[in-house]
Amino acid sequence: MQNSTSIAEWQLLLQTLNPVQGWLYVGAGRGEMLAHARFAKVPKLLAVEANEHASQLLAYTTSTRQNWKAAHALLDESNGLATWHHLSREEDNGLLPVQILCKLWPNIQELEQIQRPTTSLSQLLKEHGESPESYNWLTIDCLPAARLLQGLNGALESLDMIEVRVATGNKLANESGATLKESDAVILPLGFTRLVVTESSNPLIGTALYGRNFKVQLAEQQKKYSALEAQHSQLALQHSELKAQNDDLKTKVDAVQKETHGIRYELEEQCRRELQITEKLQQSETELKVVNSQYSELEKQLTQQKAVSALEERMEHLFEQKIDVPKKEIQNKGRQIDEQNSEINELKVKNRQLLEENEATQKRQQQLDEELRKAQEQIELIQELLQNEESSKDA
Repeated sequence: MQNSTSIAEWQLLLQTLNPVQGWLYVGAGRGEMLAHARFAKVPKLLAVEANEHASQLLAYTTSTRQNWKAAHALLDESNGLATWHHLSREEDNGLLPVQILCKLWPNIQELEQIQRPTTSLSQLLKEHGESPESYNWLTIDCLPAARLLQGLNGALESLDMIEVRVATGNKLANESGATLKESDAVILPLGFTRLVVTESSNPLIGTALYGRNFKVQLAEQQKKYSALEAQHSQLALQHSELKAQNDDLKTKVDAVQKETHGIRYELEEQCRRELQITEKLQQSETELKVVNSQYSELEKQLTQQKAVSALEERMEHLFEQKIDVPKKEIQNKGRQIDEQNSEINELKVKNRQLLEENEATQKRQQQLDEELRKAQEQIELIQELLQNEESSKDA
């Protein structure tokens, strides 16, 4: 069946609104209509014909164009077996029996019935390595169109244009799958609008053209735009909040870094002070060793002094016993005793000085020990602060 000029004009107009990505043409016959202007810019086409002889001619016609293919198949709503009715009107050969078609063509006769395998549109595309999304235009130029539409398994939503051959009167029952009402019931709920219905040479048969409902599309696009605008506003708000949080975190990080530098500086200073204290402590220990050595020497001298004192006591005892000692010798001994007494007095003075120095050294040692203990406590506190800071950063 060839479409009227009105259908062709509509399709040329639709191509400016929804350009053809791929055109699936069912019931293409020998392919004479493919020479029309509406097919001139079609980049991809799959033409299907059930008649074997016509499909061979169709394959020759499509071979002249790149990405155009022809397929020989009997389509139905599902895969299986169906009766192929060979009728006196060759263009109406197909799935509908003569008992139905005689209501449209009173003089039509059935010549033969043949059992043939059938395939659905979705299965046909799969066999040719195609997906339904590759084709956005569909023509079913045979009956029953509504029945064949079911074979796309819900892929009608990817289409932008649908052209179907339908029975326009009330002669056929709705369950035939060939009526305009049945095609409307399948197509219109999917966001399409019926653009035009044209009659053929038989007023009971026509062609219905469906296109996307642009008002619905516009409303959907406006809705999507509003949703995107709301998302943009929300993202902008989130961006502002994140930027503020980032600035706040950056300020905190800078403060923490400054504080860390300060703590490190204090720790270095504390380490230097600790080193100085350690050096002073070592110096004090050296001085203490010297004092202890002097103290030992003083003890020796004191022992000698005690010996001298014992000697003096013995001499006095001898004098008391009136021992006769030469005067000269006594004088010498007296001088020796005076000298020893003088040395003893000097040693006593040195001993007192050494005792005082030893006491001062011990006090100084206690002070140094106390300073060292406080310095160690400060170092431990600073190390604990640094560990807490590193734990906070890792978290």
